[in-house]
Amino acid sequence: MALNISNCNLIYPKLRVTPSYGEAMRYHAEFRGEVGGIGDVGSYGGEDELQRYVATGELVVLVDWGCMASDSAKLSRFVFEVVKPDGLVCEHPTVELTVRGIGRRPAMALLASSASEVHINITTGVCIFEATNVAWKHSKQSNGVQYPEYLVTLELSHGNSKILQRTLHVVPPQIGPLKFSLGDIAWAPGLFHNDEEKANTLIHSLLNGYTPKTDAEVIPQQRRRGFGLELETVQLPQNEEDCEAGCFTHQQKFQQSVERARQWHLRQISLADVDYDATTKVVNEMWDQFARWSVSHDLYVENAAPPSRIDLYQRIKAHIADAENQSPLSDIAHSDKIRELDDLVLGGRVEMPLKLLSSTPYVEVPISQASPEYKSPPPPYELYHAFPPRHDGKDKADASIRLFLDGIMKNPAVSSKPVIVPLVSDIGQSASSIHVHVNIINPTAWPRKTMELSNDMEDTKSLLCVIFGWICFDQVVQNFVCLPNVWRDRSFAPMLCTGPEFSWREPSWEHGHSTVSLDDDGNVKDAKLYNIPAFFRHVFSCYKSAHCQEEKKESPTSLFDTIFDQEVLLETLSRWNSLNLISLKMYGTVEFRRMHASLNADFVSAWTWLCVGFVEKFSSPVMFDKFLYPFLEGVGDWKVGLERLAEAQNNATFDDLKELMCEDLPTTVFEALLKSNH
Repeated sequence: MALNISNCNLIYPKLRVTPSYGEAMRYHAEFRGEVGGIGDVGSYGGEDELQRYVATGELVVLVDWGCMASDSAKLSRFVFEVVKPDGLVCEHPTVELTVRGIGRRPAMALLASSASEVHINITTGVCIFEATNVAWKHSKQSNGVQYPEYLVTLELSHGNSKILQRTLHVVPPQIGPLKFSLGDIAWAPGLFHNDEEKANTLIHSLLNGYTPKTDAEVIPQQRRRGFGLELETVQLPQNEEDCEAGCFTHQQKFQQSVERARQWHLRQISLADVDYDATTKVVNEMWDQFARWSVSHDLYVENAAPPSRIDLYQRIKAHIADAENQSPLSDIAHSDKIRELDDLVLGGRVEMPLKLLSSTPYVEVPISQASPEYKSPPPPYELYHAFPPRHDGKDKADASIRLFLDGIMKNPAVSSKPVIVPLVSDIGQSASSIHVHVNIINPTAWPRKTMELSNDMEDTKSLLCVIFGWICFDQVVQNFVCLPNVWRDRSFAPMLCTGPEFSWREPSWEHGHSTVSLDDDGNVKDAKLYNIPAFFRHVFSCYKSAHCQEEKKESPTSLFDTIFDQEVLLETLSRWNSLNLISLKMYGTVEFRRMHASLNADFVSAWTWLCVGFVEKFSSPVMFDKFLYPFLEGVGDWKVGLERLAEAQNNATFDDLKELMCEDLPTTVFEALLKSNH
């Protein structure tokens, strides 16, 4: 789809919300005030709007018609050419702004609206655009529903013809510190009093339930699907002590920790009343898998922005000081461990302002930090989930995730170094995240299926159904499961059917401020990122052509390869969406990029279940009637198909997702995902 003045949200007229989500996230990313920190509503410009929002919950969206003469002239010419007044009489175009609640039932409920007219000077062709806005309150409606997100639509019409449309998805500003459990974000030896006990309980429970299986012993009715897990972290660089122990890299450090965990585990069973030789064999098998895990470094990952670091630092201090937490670090004898943790939490490449640092005992903090990213094994040793699953989700992949996090990374008997998964970056977005690669076409990974031309149409339909299903529920997952700092992240942007609402280079508080340029034909010059409409048009065209080939009995080409052509994906979507398709060529996977990082094993395991289960569910032909055919079949125009997909996206709710998935996932999944962040 050629984005142009009629449909591109990044061309005037634009919709702007005040106060915006980004204006609130800015408190986590920048420090400007005389007094610190997050939640200080009076520190920035626009504070009047934020104060109003805090007091009343009122949000306002206004239409920005473009303040530059060139912008106004382009828009005037466009409208005038569409209207084409006959003689001296001209019916004025109308402007309508609507606000609808989405994400909860009843979805798309109209909450507010406003209207105005565009006055046209027939002699000069100049259009006069009146100031237009609409206001509503982020609060419970008369039906008792408070919506997590709002869809604001601008329509400029002339008679029964629509001249142009703009959309803006509005999430409410998050005032004050983010809500999270400390143990999900930070860990250090002695920070939590029961870590080793927790690890001990874990290994005994896993040992009791662990039954080694070969591939030949798969339960016949179960279906396996492989996946890969990537977890971004921030840690201190290797020090002299590490180097003396032969650990010059975090990969070597991780393998040292694995070996320590193995020996610690063997000591535990030596004290237990078990068959030592048989149990030792099982224990070694459990830990051998981690020899295939890898640790890389992502230079894009770094510690959080200074205000967010101070917030985490203060929460850690409050936790240690609280006698009920029984933190061993409350003992003055552990001052060296406290300093090491503080160096990690407060340090980073983005300089800490002295006024923020003055709230700590330190006059300087380290700049150098490391960003180890832990990756589970590649095929054929990849993690996998089997379907139908156990009701509690306890399988070998779940055990591996728990051993990795609670048995290695957060086990004080094994690990002596602190680790964090930072929250808010210096542009008000995610500082770390989780990626889950779910297998689609890699024949060496489960379900270990070889792509054949005879199954090409069915395989293509299956993946398209997964993609369209995810487009429908992406925003729902974002609003109910993710922390607010990732709601509008450029690295895993929302997959909006109405096109992008921000560009790559914008910090969250400037989303939508930049304006894309037009070519000589009036189309956007560069719309490679987040362009769902362009991708859908490509899919629609290829799908229709394939059916024509079938009807003409022509020699078929691979529809799968045509639709998921790497160049097309790069030109329309790129990789920076919540669901990355670029990974198909390199790994044979789709990559779920949506989620913030976490050290909570319950949460991480549940997220992998949802990602893998989503692919397993939506790739089934039984889902085609609802999430594939309505958009591609019985539709003569791709625009109609895209409108239907947009309608499905806007009407999707979290209850819909749970009802669709509940029978195909462990009963614990949604509870674990919601519990972690609420």
